[in-house]
Order: sequence, then C-alpha cells, then structure tokens
Amino acid sequence: MNKQRIAIVMIVLNVATGNCFADGNDEALAARIEKQLQSTGRDQYDAVKDPGRKPVAFMQFSGVKAGMTVLDVVAGAGYNAEILSAAVGPYGIVYAQNPHLILRLIGGAHHKAMLRRLKDDRLRNVRYMVVDPEDMPFHEAIDIAFWGFNIHDAYNSKGETEALLFLHGMKRALKPNGILVVSDHVGDAVNDNAELHRIETRIILEMLEKAGFMLEATSDLLANPNDDHTQSIYADRLRYHTDRIIVRARKASL
Repeated sequence: MNKQRIAIVMIVLNVATGNCFADGNDEALAARIEKQLQSTGRDQYDAVKDPGRKPVAFMQFSGVKAGMTVLDVVAGAGYNAEILSAAVGPYGIVYAQNPHLILRLIGGAHHKAMLRRLKDDRLRNVRYMVVDPEDMPFHEAIDIAFWGFNIHDAYNSKGETEALLFLHGMKRALKPNGILVVSDHVGDAVNDNAELHRIETRIILEMLEKAGFMLEATSDLLANPNDDHTQSIYADRLRYHTDRIIVRARKASL
C-alpha cells in the first residue's frame, strides 16, 4: 500500500482554490460512473447497493464535476468514495475520511474493506485518512463534502453537539460557497429512531442551519413510499431500500 494514500496521522494540505474543472458534461460523468460499476476490485456488497443508491443520478443532483476536490465524511467501507473517484475523473481528488472508531467498529471490518478497495493503487485519486472530524486537516480546500447515512448515528448517540462537531469540521473544510450533501434514513418523531437507525428530516435541516449552511435543495431520489419508518434499516427486504432523504446545502458566506 502506498503510504501517501493512507494517512493515519494528520496531514497538511495545500490545495488550489480555483474552480477550473475539466468538464461539466452529465453524459461524460454518467459514462465514468457506469464504467466504474463494472470494474473489478469493488467490495462484495457494492453491487447489492447499486440499485438503491442510484449513483449516477445522485452525483448529478450533488453537482459533482470532473476535476473537483471532494470529501467523503465517514466513508465506511468506501462505497461512495469509489463512485466519487469516477465522478471527479483522473484530475479530481477524493479525500475519504473515517473517524478512529472505524478501527474497532465490527472488529475494524469497514476499515479493512476500505484498504482492500484501495489495494495496488486501484483508485489512484482517492486519499484515505483515519482522523476524527475536529482534526480533519482541511481549510477551505474542498468543493463538495458528502455525509452519507451517518448523521443519525452522531445525533442519536450524543445529540446535536456531536452532529455539529462533524458539520463544523465540514464547513471549515469547504471553500467559500462550497456544497455539503447529506443523506440519511428517514424517521418519524413518534418512533425510537435511535433504535431504528433513522432521523427526522426536520432535525437534519435544523442542524445544517445551526452549523451555518443554507438549504439549496432536497431530493426524494432515494425515497421508498413502502417504507413506513417503523422498522430498523437492517430489517429483511428493507436493507439498502429504506426511505431516504438527500439534502444539498451551501456554506453560508459571512
């Protein structure tokens, strides 16, 4: 493994802040992603997730362009980081971040899966780091940050303090007017969302506003009207097909 690709300690970055992207062509972006979906070396569960994740449409909604520098927060085993690798193209950069919890969660299974995904320099434009959100070494260097299916864990475990810790780290990392894309499993106020691994959309929007983000758009691209929000996201026949919300917000200017 190339040690420059796997940063366990804090690193210092000097990333240009210009927005000179190689192309804005949705067809080219779709072609890159579709090709990546067929590549060897993906995680064994990736293909199962693909239909429910709708990666091409998701990236188009997010506004990713070739040549961008993007940040995947709590990347887990790296599903989204792999899609982003194709989306930004060979001249873009993907920083995939996991907190130190990843090293002991499920015996480090997600961390090990990420390392396998990157083996032999397979995703050359992906830089993986294990660093807690408050220590992420970015300052106005990122075009778009992604926080996928995890704000519920932060909020449900330690309340808004933990969620805002992550969000402030992302805001610091983003360039002026940079974009944050948050997705998660929809929950209802009457249910035990901590037990079900869900969160109310209302709470996501409130946390974004408190962290200094302005709402741009929401999407029901990953919605599932057959999910009544009463079951765990891991329930049989529901896993990978829950009712999910996508929120796109912009870093508020001072």
